[in-house]
Amino acid sequence: MDTPQMPAQFAESLPALFWLGDLMPGGLFIYRAEAPYELLYINRAALSIFGCDSPEQFKALTGFTFRGLVHPEDYEKIQDSIDRQIAETAHDKLDYVQYRIIRRDGAVRWVSDYGRLVRLPEYGDVYVVFITDATERRRAREKQKQTELALAHERQTNEIKSAFLFNMSHDVRTPMNAIVGFSELAMRHLDEPEKLRGYLDKTVTSSRQLLRLIDDMQELEQLEGGPVELRSEATDLTEQIELVLDMFRIPAAEKKLTLEKDLALPPDTVLVDQGRFRRILSNLLSNAVKFTPPGGRVTVSARRAGVSDSGFARYVFRVSDTGIGIGADFLPRIFDSFEREASSTVSGNTGTGLGLSIVKTLLNLMGGTITVQSTKGEGSVFTVELPLRLAESVSEESAASPAAPVAAPHDQARILIVEDIELNRMLAEELLELSGFLTESVADGCDAVEAFRSHPAGYYDLILMDIQMPVMNGYEATRAIRALKREDAQKIPIIALSANSREEDRRRSMESGMNNHVAKPFDIDYLTEIIYRSIEKHGEA
Repeated sequence: MDTPQMPAQFAESLPALFWLGDLMPGGLFIYRAEAPYELLYINRAALSIFGCDSPEQFKALTGFTFRGLVHPEDYEKIQDSIDRQIAETAHDKLDYVQYRIIRRDGAVRWVSDYGRLVRLPEYGDVYVVFITDATERRRAREKQKQTELALAHERQTNEIKSAFLFNMSHDVRTPMNAIVGFSELAMRHLDEPEKLRGYLDKTVTSSRQLLRLIDDMQELEQLEGGPVELRSEATDLTEQIELVLDMFRIPAAEKKLTLEKDLALPPDTVLVDQGRFRRILSNLLSNAVKFTPPGGRVTVSARRAGVSDSGFARYVFRVSDTGIGIGADFLPRIFDSFEREASSTVSGNTGTGLGLSIVKTLLNLMGGTITVQSTKGEGSVFTVELPLRLAESVSEESAASPAAPVAAPHDQARILIVEDIELNRMLAEELLELSGFLTESVADGCDAVEAFRSHPAGYYDLILMDIQMPVMNGYEATRAIRALKREDAQKIPIIALSANSREEDRRRSMESGMNNHVAKPFDIDYLTEIIYRSIEKHGEA
């Protein structure tokens, strides 16, 4: 490499500097401290940092000025930093900055710059700068920082989950303790109808509470686990709100709460996933009822805020209460998963702390928003804004109220129950027989296929099929039955009756050839209606 060409007078006045500079392993350059900040000297190591083999290449790259060697996006900031450090730092210390450069080959690198202002009699103020390539060190620090942030995030997540699991364990055990305890009391008072009814009522209430905990966990897993398909159903919003309000009238009355409504919606028919709309509203109402002391008030209001030219309308729903309110420090985290302001041990209210997270996630999927205003000790107001498409034409059938349950067939229907757990089998048999059906049961999918094959066509009117079974699962059994070459194999209604309750499980049931999917624990009235409708539809076909 040629010796860098510097101003002749400068080179002649400091020959020792040139000689020492070229021996240095690190980069060194000197430039004037006043515009245009002309470079007076640069050593071989500094040229190498810039990917240059000669001073001519470096001059072509930078113009031999300090501005020319700094990345254009960094120059103003770096120059301001240097000026500030000179003004504030003691003269016996080096200034330090870090900035990017663009090498001759186009690569962007980071350099560390240690410099000091020096006065030379012949040249005035000059900067003497030592530079090193800091790219790899910087990358290593960034990687270390990202690792530390990831570890901190993981620790925080684990702490939140640990607290959640601790609270969940308590919240699950609370209704379980009630179920076990009141069941034992019921067994001891079988001949005292009033006490027996009271114990059974409390057992049912606790069972529903436990089921709600499980539902919250499953729904959150489903929402976070993958794509969620939203249904588009022609809906009367006022009717859906009334259905949700009906669910909470008794709990509100038991707490001596006033449950009010202020519904001023026009008679629109909109397209929305009805089940998930009700879930949003019921989660908000559940919290309002749960956290409002006796004598308080819970109000649900609904308005249409406007209609767009594209056929969408914006609706605003509010759930307000005069409850215990939410602390200002917790409000920013109120919609986070696994977060609760106080555990049930402190608050006396059970719950997963997932209800509002589920609401937020559902609204994100539906294009809506939720906000909250709350004052500790005074109450809360949750406001949901949701854009919904107006249904342009809806048949009388879809606009009408839900049809009443169909009547039972005149002849007793025979149902084949496929269930590997004996207690579940006995429960299904007894409940269905009390509803007027004939039942037969088998313990595995392969037994179900054999039972269907060994009886004449039309012997069974419907099959209730469990999914998880040891030898042949419900999906396999259904496909095997549908593949049989006989008249009723393709037509007999098969309903999944399973603890697998996710949307993915429902989809897999349909794909295997089933006609419907009912989750355990089932409501016997709902199951009976599904059975009646399936048998009736089969008969019409």
